Amino acid sequence: MKIRDFALLALFIALVAVSTMIIRVPIPQTNGYMNLGDSMVLLSALFFGPVGGFIAGGIGSALADILGGYPQWALWTLFIKGIEALLIIAAMSILGARKDRVSFRLVIGFIAATAWMVLGYFIAESIMYDQKAALAEVPANILQALGSVVLATLLLPVFHRIISATRD
Repeated sequence: MKIRDFALLALFIALVAVSTMIIRVPIPQTNGYMNLGDSMVLLSALFFGPVGGFIAGGIGSALADILGGYPQWALWTLFIKGIEALLIIAAMSILGARKDRVSFRLVIGFIAATAWMVLGYFIAESIMYDQKAALAEVPANILQALGSVVLATLLLPVFHRIISATRD
């Protein structure tokens, strides 16, 4: 990995954290919040592969929890978002989707990866609180997932041009 790639990965960690923190809708039942950071988790995996995606998505999201006053979620978030990044790469491979352009297959991969996020937080919330509280947050997590799929889909062409220009 070139120094430029490390710098881009660091920028994506920051971008994940900022996009997670910039719009936060609190969910009182579990002390969690809804955000659009998953869009950057998905894009980081596309541009940096499974390891870089895990690092940018997991660490960036966990940093947002720590810096944003939700440290109790940081470890859960690290793994949930990191695995989300791994799953988008796996889904793309299974579906035969290309990472350089928007396609139906890519959107299905985004949906599959964000479905894991919904399930992952349901499991974490069931352990930390109870199933009733976890169920109360599922609709917000689904909304977060759908919003992030739409945003990642819209931003992919722009980010692809920017990242391609910096790697040439």
